[in-house]
Amino acid sequence: MLDLVDRAEVRDAAAAWTGRVNSVIARTDRVDVDALLIRPDGCVAWALPTGQDLDATTLVRALGTWFGRPA
Repeated sequence: MLDLVDRAEVRDAAAAWTGRVNSVIARTDRVDVDALLIRPDGCVAWALPTGQDLDATTLVRALGTWFGRPA
């Protein structure tokens, strides 16, 4: 999980996958996304557009698809 604007709710949604998903806070000049879930093969599995409310359902679905059931 790459958190580009320090959104705790994004990291909290991924907390059940601790040990399989690392959350990293980073800064960038990009303005079109707030967070990205990056698959093990390096492709983006989920993105949160800038300023958009978190839809935890789609994030949890992507986490489950790529990283299995939550712990």
